[in-house]
Amino acid sequence: MTITLDHWDHPVVLLPDDIAARLAISAAEGVKDYGYCHFESRRFDADTFETRAIRTVMEAVRAEHPDEPGLGQYEQFGTGYFYGAIAGASAWDPAARTWRNYAATKHLHVHGIHLHTDGGSHFGS
Repeated sequence: MTITLDHWDHPVVLLPDDIAARLAISAAEGVKDYGYCHFESRRFDADTFETRAIRTVMEAVRAEHPDEPGLGQYEQFGTGYFYGAIAGASAWDPAARTWRNYAATKHLHVHGIHLHTDGGSHFGS
């Protein structure tokens, strides 16, 4: 895992492509669309691959960017979020600080990570 910044200085977490693809598939499972660009995937229990991966990403972002909005909530309550992106490494151009080819790499984009007080998680906006 590598953490870089986009052109707005938000963290971008780059994962191996196979892990990002697996998380992107999970993020699309059982999606509830609430309208207004808000959606949620199905929930994942605390002991699942998805939740362990989300927790690992949150810890890595917190270690490198402790002042990111939402991370204070994570530190205090074990829940939270961060404003940034998560993607497979081949989807991102670190030098340009943007997507290599957004449309062609959508299968490597992981949308919205959320941790819950019960230890579970979901993906969403």
